[in-house]
Amino acid sequence: MDKTTDQELAAAVRDSDRNAFRLLYEKYYRPLYLFLCHRTRSGDLAQDFVQELFTRIWTHRRNIDPSQSLKAYLYRIANNLVIDHFRKRKSEMSYRANLDMSPSGKNAIETQITVMTAIDHLPEKLKSVFTMSRFEGLTYQEIAEICRISIKTVESRMSQALKRLRREVSA
Repeated sequence: MDKTTDQELAAAVRDSDRNAFRLLYEKYYRPLYLFLCHRTRSGDLAQDFVQELFTRIWTHRRNIDPSQSLKAYLYRIANNLVIDHFRKRKSEMSYRANLDMSPSGKNAIETQITVMTAIDHLPEKLKSVFTMSRFEGLTYQEIAEICRISIKTVESRMSQALKRLRREVSA
């Protein structure tokens, strides 16, 4: 299983192959950790999220669809962990003393939460393309190959995603 494709890896993990899970972990641990470090600005928090992500993958391995992009699936879970964390954090903060507000009425944390929530509300096709482009740094060509769509479709989905995000964040 040295040069296993993601599709084969996903199928093997879904079928409870522990060796395949180990390979999945070895292949994606570092990229996911770096992605989460970037999103959370905390190595410790990123470490916790990566462990949680792989625990969820193993626990819910029967839900893995080998016909879908494994990489996109993993990054979507990682992104959702961050969004959930900041939602909880925002909720906790609302119980504390009043926050220092900027003239616009939003502080930096609230703005980040607003953006992440807006991303989370995007339709799955738009969110997937947006996440791969903006958070993973993939080119439109790479996204097209991963999603098995044309570059024009990637461009269209990115345009739609950006329009929706601008509209939701400015509201």
